[in-house]
Amino acid sequence: MKQIKIPFLNNRIPLIVVIIGVLLITGGVLFVLKYSKQDALLGNKGGSIGQSQDFIDSDNDGLRDWEEELYRTDPLNPDTDGDGYLDGEEVDSGHNPLVKAPGDKLSFYPLPLGKRYNVTEKIFNDEALNELFTSYLSQKAEYLQNHPEITNPQEFLDFTKDSTIEEIVKRSLGQSYASLMGENNENVSEIPEIFDIKISDEQIKISEDNSKEAIQLYLSRITDWLNSDIFFFQDKSLQAVVEALQNNDFSKIDKLIQLNDSWINTTKEVTVPSSWKEIHKEGLRIIILTRNVFISIRDIKNDPLKAYYAVYELEPLTNDWNELIQSAIDLTEKQEITFSL
Repeated sequence: MKQIKIPFLNNRIPLIVVIIGVLLITGGVLFVLKYSKQDALLGNKGGSIGQSQDFIDSDNDGLRDWEEELYRTDPLNPDTDGDGYLDGEEVDSGHNPLVKAPGDKLSFYPLPLGKRYNVTEKIFNDEALNELFTSYLSQKAEYLQNHPEITNPQEFLDFTKDSTIEEIVKRSLGQSYASLMGENNENVSEIPEIFDIKISDEQIKISEDNSKEAIQLYLSRITDWLNSDIFFFQDKSLQAVVEALQNNDFSKIDKLIQLNDSWINTTKEVTVPSSWKEIHKEGLRIIILTRNVFISIRDIKNDPLKAYYAVYELEPLTNDWNELIQSAIDLTEKQEITFSL
């Protein structure tokens, strides 16, 4: 009898964790550079960073272009479904930007994008940023007073290199690390649909037909996805995360998320033999959580604190997934299911 060929996770996960650990501070710096209101630091004279492709919102609807690809909305139409509400407004209020109101509530588990799921924005608010940069400006002013040889005081005050701002943010994060992580965990706990996922019987289709034919049909539909090159837990997919972080190019990740999200929506419509429903629900939970982890990592520049949290959600998935697959293999043996691949 052939065993079901479903990918076990391997030791690439720790490599991802190491890389993200190195890049999280950079993500925090980019976030501060983007959202700071301090014109004196980030004006033309200061040489601020240009607009990254990751932040472009072509139709000004509150969804960045790459987010529109994941939501399957039109990046050049601010109101894709034509119901009078901007796509970004609908996402932030828990509505579906592809379905006209009323009756357009988002179903199942939403993508962790938009302001309602931005953990870093909640912690790094304008007040905190103003305090950080005001302190720096005060130090510059004090230095100016003690160095009368500076011939152009205003130019001295206005000019700041990006590297200087990066250093300020690194030190600030280092000094407030413990309290920052406490706030981070608290904010994440307020959005359980992202990292505390539970699948109920009502969210899937269950059949009392537990014949071998019904089980084999079910398994064939599920394993087509799990054995594909695009599945999250395949080596190629995990390596794509590493390469995206190394090369600052998230196009492959965007495609992976989009394809897997399509499979998630298809799989929740698959009819599940009742003897397999618990394995099916646990598999969906792990995969949806993994999708949210991938999206959070991909959004590191905009929400580095959620990306940080996501890394630690990714680690235990190794054991969870392997245990689930072993349970699936044990059940096929118990039911004497022959499976051809």
